[in-house]
Amino acid sequence: MEKEIEFSIKDIFKTFTHGLWIMLTVAVVFAIVTFGYSKFFIPKTYTSHVKLYVETSKKGESSYNDLSSYNLATNLVNTYIEMLQTNNFYEKVASNLDNKYTPSQIGSMVKFSNESETEVFTASIAAKSPTEAKIIADSVANVAPSVISALEDSATLKIVDNATIPAYPTSPNVTKNTLLAFALGFILALIYVFVKEALDIKIKYNQDMLEIENIPILAAVPDFSLSSIKPGDINTNIDTNESEGK
Repeated sequence: MEKEIEFSIKDIFKTFTHGLWIMLTVAVVFAIVTFGYSKFFIPKTYTSHVKLYVETSKKGESSYNDLSSYNLATNLVNTYIEMLQTNNFYEKVASNLDNKYTPSQIGSMVKFSNESETEVFTASIAAKSPTEAKIIADSVANVAPSVISALEDSATLKIVDNATIPAYPTSPNVTKNTLLAFALGFILALIYVFVKEALDIKIKYNQDMLEIENIPILAAVPDFSLSSIKPGDINTNIDTNESEGK
């Protein structure tokens, strides 16, 4: 009856240490390839941001009106974002930029996000160059207030923070991509090493005989490597054997 072979913590550690160089080699290769691809082949993207503030005409009349205006403004933020994410708005921005971009291109570059529990929302513009991102962000800031005022007389948009030229690209994140590639390569190599070890049924160590059938080892054939034998060792052994035979 075939006996089941169990893997101990010692076996797992031995397999891990024996395959560690494979894991590190694969992980480093993955990291180097990903670093080079992210650094030199993926187009860089720069993002410029402009913050807009929703203001209502009811503010300052009374504390009740102030609270009412605040609630109105915070509720209108999401509505205004939805109204700005329209082809009509993107057409006006494209026209403001002398139709250098199509409305669909403008829509793919502009992203709106609201600040939680505030009357402020942000327009983020991603482009292939920092100057291009700044120009489009300025155009969004110029067009958005007129679009909003046409929709609602009691609320207007004001610029809280003007767009600036981004100093660094926002994507690709070379460091993040490289670390993820290193981790992925290490994990894949780790899986390969343990699967290979699990599928290998050869007996590699003397202790394996005891673990499988509790068979005592009477003798073992050592692994003689020709690289470990010095040129003079063969002649010395021959001379010794001849002298003993006399």
